[in-house]
Amino acid sequence: MIELLNQKELAAIIAKIPVTDGHEELLTALHTRYPGTEFRLISEWAGRTWDAGIIDAVGNRITDSLATWINQELIAAGGDAREVWNRHKESGLIRTEREGSVLYLTAPFGADPDMFHQLEIEVGPEVATQRLFDPKAMFPPEDRHDLLSGPSLVFGESERQILAPPCYHLDQLVNVRRFLRELVEVEKANRLAELPEMEKKVVHVHDIYLGPDGGQTSRDVPVLEMCPDWLNWLPPAFRLFQDWQESSAGRGGYRFCDHWWAQTNKWTDHEGRRRLSIIPQWVEADGGLNLPKITPDWEDSPYSVMEMLLQFDRQSGYPFAWFFYMVHGNRISHSAGSVVAKAIKEDRLRLPPCDEAVLLRWDERQYGF
Repeated sequence: MIELLNQKELAAIIAKIPVTDGHEELLTALHTRYPGTEFRLISEWAGRTWDAGIIDAVGNRITDSLATWINQELIAAGGDAREVWNRHKESGLIRTEREGSVLYLTAPFGADPDMFHQLEIEVGPEVATQRLFDPKAMFPPEDRHDLLSGPSLVFGESERQILAPPCYHLDQLVNVRRFLRELVEVEKANRLAELPEMEKKVVHVHDIYLGPDGGQTSRDVPVLEMCPDWLNWLPPAFRLFQDWQESSAGRGGYRFCDHWWAQTNKWTDHEGRRRLSIIPQWVEADGGLNLPKITPDWEDSPYSVMEMLLQFDRQSGYPFAWFFYMVHGNRISHSAGSVVAKAIKEDRLRLPPCDEAVLLRWDERQYGF
């Protein structure tokens, strides 16, 4: 029986685990606490920073939260960022932060491709990275963002003092199925809100007639008449998981979360509307997979293109892998899918029926990330 994951409990467990090469102790601790859950470390991305704080010139801790300190100083200075700089430019305050990488772990809890949890765990030491203020700055900070980002000069290697050893920190726990359903609901709600305006929009069309009796006419065509399924548009992330389930990858028992992870994001746009996104990333997306790029011309032989795609599948380790790399966009161009789809329509190529259905549906209405 798979146990429900509790983010608060997970965060406490993860914070106590010592950092080791290969993160084996981390995985052991998680498997010990949740023996019915199959945690798998599938990717590690470098270049993450978090938990910015401040120390003084001799190393005394001023705050563990740079953002909170900046907010308080701005309030005291009446919202004037330059005044905050004037008050502290000679203080010698130093910015600190954790820096390192983020680990992506997946944990499936069902048979469908979107039925998995995803853990994002930051790991790295705390380091002194730069002076918080430059007393000789030609362009003093003008707003909160400038205060948070600090001056452009950062410490060299000799100045980058390590203040605390590496540790683990759970950044977020994502139930991908729940996130995907929320994404679809939010997108539907946004389109319903936009519907009254869309119903008013028209496209001005000119019809030109050639020949001795030629001429031209013009007419206004409602946008929704040209795009009748605009309201029922399916987000790319939804189609991705649907295509996996219906293709030979899903039908063959291959799990999405063994080969891909989901880069998720939530935000509010400039009009105040909620937005969510999922962008698929393949395992070892920093370049660990030595997979070729396949970018055929539109008129290339479908047989040679298909042979390259089948070899790609063999290297990837599961059937129809090339399709998912194609919609992702970094290894296989859309021209490959179009060449194969055209050959299928012309009865020059055959794929497993489930894969043909997925590819032809994509060819009719292409999507990507």
